[in-house]
Amino acid sequence: MEKDIASPPTRAHSPTMAAALSRVSSLVANPPLDIHRNSPNPDAGPSSHPEQKMATELEYTTHHPDSPSHASTVASDGCTEVKELDGDIVHIPDGGLRAWLVVLGACHILFSTFGFVNAWGVFQDYYKVHLFTDRTTSDIGWIGSLQYMLIYLPALPMGRLVDRGLFLYPFWTAAVLYPLSIIVAGEVKEYWQATLCHGVLFGFTAGILFCPAIAVTSQWFHHKRALALGVVACASSLGGTIFPIITTNCLKNLGFPWTMRICGFVCLYCTLFASLTLRNCLPPKKAAGGMFNLKAFKNPAYSFFTAGCLLVMGGLYTPLSFMDVLGKEMGLGTYASYLITIANAFSTIGRIGPALVADRVGSMNLLIPGLFGSIITTFAWPFAHNKAGITAIAATNGIFQGSFVSLLAPACAVLGNVEDIGRRFGMVNSLMSFGSFLAAPASGALLSKTNFHVVSYYAGSLLIGGTACFILARYYHLRSFWGKM
Repeated sequence: MEKDIASPPTRAHSPTMAAALSRVSSLVANPPLDIHRNSPNPDAGPSSHPEQKMATELEYTTHHPDSPSHASTVASDGCTEVKELDGDIVHIPDGGLRAWLVVLGACHILFSTFGFVNAWGVFQDYYKVHLFTDRTTSDIGWIGSLQYMLIYLPALPMGRLVDRGLFLYPFWTAAVLYPLSIIVAGEVKEYWQATLCHGVLFGFTAGILFCPAIAVTSQWFHHKRALALGVVACASSLGGTIFPIITTNCLKNLGFPWTMRICGFVCLYCTLFASLTLRNCLPPKKAAGGMFNLKAFKNPAYSFFTAGCLLVMGGLYTPLSFMDVLGKEMGLGTYASYLITIANAFSTIGRIGPALVADRVGSMNLLIPGLFGSIITTFAWPFAHNKAGITAIAATNGIFQGSFVSLLAPACAVLGNVEDIGRRFGMVNSLMSFGSFLAAPASGALLSKTNFHVVSYYAGSLLIGGTACFILARYYHLRSFWGKM
């Protein structure tokens, strides 16, 4: 949709216009420090808010790039004024040093949480070969499943706390406990100890950190939201590229305990930096509906969107979890461990590429084609029979997987008000956690009874079902198969 730009008045010799320009210049030179909401007051006269009147004379109006329901305006103070569905006016910076510092802090969180989680394949192989040789692949897969589940599950309360402006205290606590869980995991000797440290404590504290990083970043941007979240998502792939290299080399040269200590201290720096930079943009507002708002599911678009996330998470990470196992069965040796690094490195393309154009084209319009690509690579992955083939599939799968991770949050953001984005995103992530929890054990159980081909059919079928749900969500949101979302 093209922007409708209302040209400002051009009466060069008007005293009123001169006063307006003088006032606007003053506002630009000394912008207000607080970012606030204004509830429209129909009874107020034209002189009730002179600053607002002056800003109105020099503003241009557009529509939300993703949804026709949100009218937005760029005011004279540089903020984007967004009129929400309930009539409130929300002021969003949409850039500036403070907003990009929030992005940088969120990048540190995604690097240290999802980046480290994406290295799970290296640890799964190490546990199986060196520590827990009497355990099946499915047993060890439960540790990874707990990570993937618990990194999403705390999003429900944390998303609500972001909306209420109360997320910092649990966030600061997790900023210390999360790296501690990694360091302690280096001392485990028994399977149950690894489950508690590397599964439960690690995953839960990572989840407390992850959701606020995404939700708070979304508050600071409007027209550039997909770009900002794409940059944040790239930090995850960067971590997923670096951590497997660190762990593979440290395990070989320093041993398991020191490998975990080094990773723990890297994560401690990241979480402490984020603790200093992540802050709410909007003042707290109590939205109706409680922590889990069942009324949100009366919107069929949101219901299908949530169902799609649940199904996709059941199959999306299956190739990444077992690709190194397949590589070692093919006789690739140490190179098999680098397949995870290759997939995560190429996922950077999928995360930042779509984000550059998603604000203009629509996040959902790019997310769905990316899922079709994931379906193809998930079915094709076991049919690789040499080093070149499995490397190509790892790279391609990483690109399409990265596009889903990058576009998920901005696609969810357009399904309601920005002031409720924490709860809305938290509900989606909490339900996604169950798909993540069952993914690796189910695939591992299938692998122990059958082969990699059956595992790929199972994961690919879940992706097909999830993609169908996203197509329906898009249709119910737009009431058409055509349009921008």
